Amino acid sequence: MDVSEVIDLARDQTHTNDTQFPDAQVLKYLNIVKNNFWSYIVTSINEDYDWDIFTVSTTVVNQSEYQLPVVASDTAWIKKINNISINYDWETYDDGTLKYIKAMEIKPSNLAREWNYYKNNQDSDYPIYYIADNSYFVAPMPTAAIANWIQVKGIKKIPDYATTTVEADMVIPIDHHDILIQWILPYIYKAQGKNQESASEKQEYIRQRTQATTELADRNLSPILMDYPIDRESPSEILTVTLN
Repeated sequence: MDVSEVIDLARDQTHTNDTQFPDAQVLKYLNIVKNNFWSYIVTSINEDYDWDIFTVSTTVVNQSEYQLPVVASDTAWIKKINNISINYDWETYDDGTLKYIKAMEIKPSNLAREWNYYKNNQDSDYPIYYIADNSYFVAPMPTAAIANWIQVKGIKKIPDYATTTVEADMVIPIDHHDILIQWILPYIYKAQGKNQESASEKQEYIRQRTQATTELADRNLSPILMDYPIDRESPSEILTVTLN
């Protein structure tokens, strides 16, 4: 279902109408709901839903800190980082693409020396990084300007829905759109002063959210249920490859 259908069904289940709760008001609730459910999915399930690659356009010589791709709520900024890779010297593969070296995430408090030492002395064959205050810090620092030198792979935030957003652009799996509807209900009841109904529907949302993420996690461990073609000799071999 698309966004307009989600809004209509939420009003239907709370016995309200578009005069009491116009589309614009319910849409605000829906975007809160979407962000909550999406955060729960991407932090609870080890799968690259809606992943993308973000690159730094050009290095800044002797600069360690770079801002994460975070912008307005209506764009797909990065929500969860999976890994960071770096190219320090323009080295490329045979097809002309840059040879990136995967950086290792660290905690500055665990380092034997202070961070400035690593910015200047870390081996560029073994880059490291950490994340703080919407920035990531890399070591060693670049000593030359290289276009697209840092490659950040991660999961995108879903841009805020509009009333015209169609099903294909909602990103959250269609099988779980009913949970979006469920989570709108407490907001509508709360706005009506029906606190008991609001609390009850919130508990139901939490139950459905937990069940949905469990189902999605189980799906990751069961490739046969995802209609993948079986091209290996034994199911156990498929499972081993998936888990690794």
